[in-house]
Amino acid sequence: MKKSLILVGTQWGDEGKGKIVDYFSSKYNAVCRFQGGHNAGHTIYQDKKKFVLHLIPSGIFYDHVQCFIGQGVILSLDSLLKEIQEIEEKGISLHGKLKISRYCSLLLPIHAKIDQLREDNKNAIGTTRRGIGPAYEDKTARRSIKAFDLENEEVLKKKVIDLVDYYNYQINTIHKAEEFDADLVFTELLSNYEKASKYFGDVTDSLEDIYESGEAILYEGAQGTLLDVDYGTYPYVTSSNTLATSVGIGSGFPKSIFSDVLGVAKAYTTRVGEGPFPTELFCQDGSKIADIGNEYGATTGRPRRCGWLDLVALKYSAKLNNLTSLCITKLDVLDSFKKLKVCVGYEIDGKEVPFKSRLLHQAKPKYKTLNGWSSSIKEAKNFNDLPKEAKKLIEVIEQFTNVPVSLISNGPNRDDLIHR
Repeated sequence: MKKSLILVGTQWGDEGKGKIVDYFSSKYNAVCRFQGGHNAGHTIYQDKKKFVLHLIPSGIFYDHVQCFIGQGVILSLDSLLKEIQEIEEKGISLHGKLKISRYCSLLLPIHAKIDQLREDNKNAIGTTRRGIGPAYEDKTARRSIKAFDLENEEVLKKKVIDLVDYYNYQINTIHKAEEFDADLVFTELLSNYEKASKYFGDVTDSLEDIYESGEAILYEGAQGTLLDVDYGTYPYVTSSNTLATSVGIGSGFPKSIFSDVLGVAKAYTTRVGEGPFPTELFCQDGSKIADIGNEYGATTGRPRRCGWLDLVALKYSAKLNNLTSLCITKLDVLDSFKKLKVCVGYEIDGKEVPFKSRLLHQAKPKYKTLNGWSSSIKEAKNFNDLPKEAKKLIEVIEQFTNVPVSLISNGPNRDDLIHR
């Protein structure tokens, strides 16, 4: 039986997971998204058409692949329906290929509003302002509207009134902004559910059937390890668990943990929003990486902060996710650099320290300098085609993290991949 695969980001998100998930999707029978919301964006190029997926799994482009959204995902019906429309307008049919868990908690426009109001104050942490945090708060506080609530109008009406009253009090008394109309929220929810109801079902049973029939499943997460709500750079994190170990809960299928784990990392490091970033560059090298790598958020368009590859953080991610292999993306972005640096240690007050997220804002990076290759690797088809300097960088990554690099991305297209 072919082994299933969990694919996770190992940095602060934006590692290029979309392309890698897209590549692997064709090799599996099902793809399941297990956490996050529409604050993440996977950019995929299909037949020279650009797609940015926020909720729908990347396997949607293949007729033989079933796609699932597990209950660990916070679901915006507005965003889902918009995404479905955009995909279908480009000629991709979703008929019979998408199933969403009825146990998903819903994200409403009122969540986005409260998120934006909070981010406009002095304590902003750099969220995407999409409402992900407030929606996860509701889930934990047990006031969340679940997808299955949409099946019962009486229950839904009461929950909507209670939720809108809860947030209107904050909107009015704290933020002095315009309140929401509960009746309008209720009506819009019912209207959206009428359009989306055919996609809801029992994801757990479906995954069990696929697994027991001997078929393999690909599990994809959003964001990255260092944004995990428990193990990331708190409080500058997302509101869910992004690690491979959360796949059993997020998918609703516990046997998913018996999968290989592929970690995706850029050949450098980027971060969006606030929070510590030891290897961040404030010089020409940082600007050069941003320009060549087109480092702007797929969801928000925000410019990403750029820095050298942080091997200390990558090793931390490898341990947390129990990685079985690594994929290094955007290696080609470094083609024109004569010298490269990788972070191999942190110092605080002159003393070397391990990765501790609570201390990261104090950490000073210790670098190892490597020679660049000053040539294009775009045409490389295998590892031996790479310049020796590029191969050296890969070997340094493997030695430091003790994880083999099985895949290298040397361009934006699906076929721009080097296998080892």
